[in-house]
Amino acid sequence: MAHPHPLHGGTMHTKIVQRAARLLSDRFGLPVLRFNFRGVGASAGAYAGGTGETGDLVAAARWLRERHPESPFVLGGFSFGSVCALHAASVLGPDVLFLIGVPTRLYRSVPGAPASARVFWIQGELDEYSRPEKARELAEARKWDFVAIPEADHLFTERLDAFEAAAAEGLGRALEGRLA
Repeated sequence: MAHPHPLHGGTMHTKIVQRAARLLSDRFGLPVLRFNFRGVGASAGAYAGGTGETGDLVAAARWLRERHPESPFVLGGFSFGSVCALHAASVLGPDVLFLIGVPTRLYRSVPGAPASARVFWIQGELDEYSRPEKARELAEARKWDFVAIPEADHLFTERLDAFEAAAAEGLGRALEGRLA
């Protein structure tokens, strides 16, 4: 699970990242790795414009896959982390791509996903970094599973339980037939 933008306070301890990781672990029994991008917390290095952070995600995901090759591979991220996950997906080939709060207003284009990956995208209906109608339109055009949480902002403030319930349902659909 990749976290939000490091220059705007994003860390592996961001509430949505913690909730998503716990959901994948506790509800679906999957091994999960939360990590800090370079320069965040005790991590060495400095912000590298997204390219370096995507490399961090690739390295972290490969480390986890080497230790758990039998588990379905879910690659996920929140906000900036979701964009890094989209970029990393073509290299990593996940079974499921779990996107949270993709900030479509901040990026000219949103990368595609490998055809083999099932994509589940969850967004706040009031997300200040992405108009829900644009997000829904983009997801539908790509045949991605999309859910907008009513009355939720980018951080899902006071809507964390609704986020978690919708995420559990969406991930259940995405992982259908892939869990042992």
